[in-house]
Amino acid sequence: MTIEDARALLKSPIWPKVRDNFLATGEFTVYPPGDERRLEYLDADTRSSVENWKTVLEHAGEWRLVVDGAKVRELRAAYPGAYPEALRYAAYFPGGKVDVMKLLKLKFPEAYRLCCS
Repeated sequence: MTIEDARALLKSPIWPKVRDNFLATGEFTVYPPGDERRLEYLDADTRSSVENWKTVLEHAGEWRLVVDGAKVRELRAAYPGAYPEALRYAAYFPGGKVDVMKLLKLKFPEAYRLCCS
């Protein structure tokens, strides 16, 4: 890492996350922009939301057909904020193959900026 790279890192929005990770683990790791490992820099709530959305989108084909009220309530409780809202985005992820960066770009723009800047 050059001095210019270090200065750019200090000015970037990921610096607090890199610093906190270093203090917690003793390992200084900076992932390149666009790397899915940058999801580690997100707060726990955002990571949980992304995982919920990812799971719902992966099962959209089968869960779209659920009409039983008890099952719908169970899915809403298991995936809060994602089910059934994520089903509207299923067309962007054919076959249940979820591209996490595309998901971030569509639904979590702030997380996308952090992961791709």
